[in-house]
Amino acid sequence: MNDVRIPSTATATPVRRGIPAVLAGVIAVVLTAVTLVLAPGAGTSAQAAGSWTSETIAGMNVRLYVPTTAPAIADGRALMVNLHGCVQTNADLQGAGNWQATADDYGMVVAVPAAPGGGVIAGCWDYYDANHSRSNPARHDDNLLALVDALLARSALGLDADQVYLSGLSSGGGETMVMGCLAPDVFAGIGINAGPTVGTTSSQISTVSTTKAAATSTCTGFAGSHTAGFDTQLTSVVHGNDDYTVNTGYNRLNAEVMAGLYGATATSPVTMSTLPGTSTNGSGTVWSDAEGPRVSLLTNTGLGHNWPAGGGPGGRYIKASSIDYPRYVTSFFFAHNRRVSGTTTGTPTPTPTPTPTPTPTPTPTPTTAPGPVDCWTTTNATHESAGRAVSYGSHPYNPFYALGSQDYLGQGNTTVTSVRETSAGVYRKVSVC
Repeated sequence: MNDVRIPSTATATPVRRGIPAVLAGVIAVVLTAVTLVLAPGAGTSAQAAGSWTSETIAGMNVRLYVPTTAPAIADGRALMVNLHGCVQTNADLQGAGNWQATADDYGMVVAVPAAPGGGVIAGCWDYYDANHSRSNPARHDDNLLALVDALLARSALGLDADQVYLSGLSSGGGETMVMGCLAPDVFAGIGINAGPTVGTTSSQISTVSTTKAAATSTCTGFAGSHTAGFDTQLTSVVHGNDDYTVNTGYNRLNAEVMAGLYGATATSPVTMSTLPGTSTNGSGTVWSDAEGPRVSLLTNTGLGHNWPAGGGPGGRYIKASSIDYPRYVTSFFFAHNRRVSGTTTGTPTPTPTPTPTPTPTPTPTPTTAPGPVDCWTTTNATHESAGRAVSYGSHPYNPFYALGSQDYLGQGNTTVTSVRETSAGVYRKVSVC
C-alpha cells in the first residue's frame, strides 16, 4: 500500500481576477448535467515503490509523487506536471488519475497542482485570452514556472531539466498548450487532453473559433525569444469522440498547430489496438519530421470530457475504461525526447551489433542459442511477427513496445533487442539473453 500523507495546507493565496460571466454560465450547465463523484483515495499498486505527499509550492497546493525506483534515463528523473480540469481537483487526479504505476516504471516524479486561489471559478485554470506572460502575477502561468523551478532546485529529487513534461484536461489542457507555447525551452513535451486552442476566449469552448494561422501566431508570440525550444519539443493530444463540453475540432487543430511549428509534415496512422489501456478503440495520427515522431493525436471511442486513466477506480471527470493515457504519453515522451543525452535503461543501440566473426551469421528466425528458450535477441519486426511486441506508425519512425509490459524497445523495424518472457504473454526487455 502507499503511504499517503496529506499534511494540513491552510495557507491560501489570494483569489485571481474574476472569470467572465459566460464561462461561469457554461460551467453551471456542466455542473447540472454531470453527477459529481468524488474520487476514491490514492491509487495503490502491488509494486508501489514511492509515496504521495501534499505541500504548498509556488502558491499552490501540490500533490507530489516521488518514486524510489531508478530513473529510466541515466541523466536523471523526469518530472510530469499534471493539471486538473474545471470542477475537478488535484486530489481527484492523485486518487484516480492512474499515474503511480507509470511513475514507478519510469522512475518519474509526478506533481499535481491545484489552480492558485481555487482557480478562476470552480477550480478552472485561466488558459483563455492572449495576454499570457512568464511573469504576470494576475495569471497562473508564473505559478507553474515557479513550481518547476522549485522542484528542479531540490537536489534530492535528482530531476533532469531536459525531461520536464506538462499535461492536463480541459482548462488544464488549454493551460498546458499555453505553457508549451510560452516556455518551449522549459517543457520538453506537452500532453493536451480536450483543451481549447491558445488565443480563444472563455466563451468559445463549444465552437472552434480560431484558425491554424491565428493560433500559430499567438503561440510564437507567447514564446517570444524562446522559439528555438520548438525545435526539440514534443506534443501529444488526446480526446474522446463523445466530448460535448469542448468542441472536438480543437484537438486536431492543436495537433496541426504544433506539428507546423515543429516542421513535422509526414503523417502515419496509429494502430489503436496496440495501445495500453482498458478500452483503446478509436483512431490516431502521428506527425514526424526527418528524425522521427513529434506530434501524436489520439481519438478514443466512447470517451467523453474525461481524463483517460485507462484503469483504476475512475472518478470526477476521470474514466477508467479508456486508453491508459498516463502510460501512453509518458512512453511517447521518453521514446522521442530530443533533449536528453542519455538513453532509456536497457535500450539497445539504434543499429544491430553483429558478432565479430569473419563471415555474417544469418538469422532468418528468432535465435535463442546459447541463451534460454524463454529469451530472444532479434529485430523488432521479428519480435512483433512472433507476438512478443507491438508497434505503431511507419518504419523507420515506428516505436516498438514489449507485449504485456509495454517496455520500450526503440524505434524502427531493424533495431535489434532482447526480450524475455517472464510470465505467460508478458515480455520484458533485457540487456542480453
